[in-house]
Amino acid sequence: MPKLPIIDSLRQRWKRSIPSDALKAGPVLNLREGESKIVTYTSAADKMKVFSAFIHEGLENGDAVFYLFPDEEKEIVRTKLEEHGIDVEKYEKDGTLRMESASEYFMSNGKLDYEKAVVNGLSRWTEAKRKGYEHVRDIEDLGDFSFVNGQWQKYVTDYWLDPRWADPDVSEWTGSRETVGVVYEPFLMEITAVNVEHMSEIQVTELLKAFGRGKIVPARFIDLLENMNLLSRSIGLDHEQLLGRKILLEFDPASNYEKVVDSLAEESMANVEPIFVFTSSTSPIHVHLADKKTVKFFLTSLSTSIPKSISENKVFLPAKNAPLILDALSKVLETNADANVCFVFDILSELLTTIGQERTFTFLYHALDMLSSEKTISLFLLNTGAHDAGVVSRLRNLFSNQLACDKIGLKITKTF
Repeated sequence: MPKLPIIDSLRQRWKRSIPSDALKAGPVLNLREGESKIVTYTSAADKMKVFSAFIHEGLENGDAVFYLFPDEEKEIVRTKLEEHGIDVEKYEKDGTLRMESASEYFMSNGKLDYEKAVVNGLSRWTEAKRKGYEHVRDIEDLGDFSFVNGQWQKYVTDYWLDPRWADPDVSEWTGSRETVGVVYEPFLMEITAVNVEHMSEIQVTELLKAFGRGKIVPARFIDLLENMNLLSRSIGLDHEQLLGRKILLEFDPASNYEKVVDSLAEESMANVEPIFVFTSSTSPIHVHLADKKTVKFFLTSLSTSIPKSISENKVFLPAKNAPLILDALSKVLETNADANVCFVFDILSELLTTIGQERTFTFLYHALDMLSSEKTISLFLLNTGAHDAGVVSRLRNLFSNQLACDKIGLKITKTF
């Protein structure tokens, strides 16, 4: 294999230039400040992995967390949270984490009282803001609505749609209205989760329409089970089978290839795994994924000579400096050594243009070697129409897993 030394001075420059936070996993759900989302799941989804990560992230960031859980899980939620690294006793003791079962919250007087639940919920938000918390993270996991014998209709009409939550004419917490519906004040981040395992497709549709005041607004909903294998399923695999693979994706720029990368990002998010994207700031991939807090970007730039962090999830890298790009990859792998990690490399065409064919292949040999762990998923994008047949053939020979995306759609071109 060709040798490409990474000079110590460059490594030291990297360490000085990039804060460690830029290398760690970002938010586990693409939930913006002020946003409320509906999460649907079944028992096949590892919801506690997702919820625990969301809670842990909030506690680490100075947020107050309110967690409501199904009655039947009362004996296991604390154990599960502790398994995922949360000191439940500590945070409950100082009031940062408050947990109740659905019956305890909605039937505090021994009978169903949505009016009182609304008042208590609003009071909690007010108290948390007064105490100076960064945000309130509200998780209401309603399970299959067993606390009301599955009768969810009154929950939606009498609690969810109570105007004091979100009506701009009544609520002090409403920030604005967007295409995704009501947006709360940035202080709030809310998840409502429902177990739809025993619901028919028609019943699920009716439920989501009720939440959406008569229409389904897709941007507001997350299906944990669906997203856990979003890309994998499209190529006949599950997420576990995708781990350890290095994949070449050949694409036609006129296709919807960005959606393939988006599917991988959503799958990564649902499995609480960090995703790092190497691309340029003007690329369609960056534009398509830019609003996802879950994605960490390494943006190559011809005007940058050293690595430079420009935001919480974006770092500029010099486009012509392959050693520093490799060092960025090395540092991510080192920082996330105990986690499954996903990578997208949308820089092959740029490297071929800026540093030439041989140096690009040398870079690629080393990158593929570094990505040999069974804990990584790597997707390398290539615009085949931009390069001659010899270069494309040589690139293909480096990958045992190959996909192609054209105007017709995504297909497997080399057996997985």
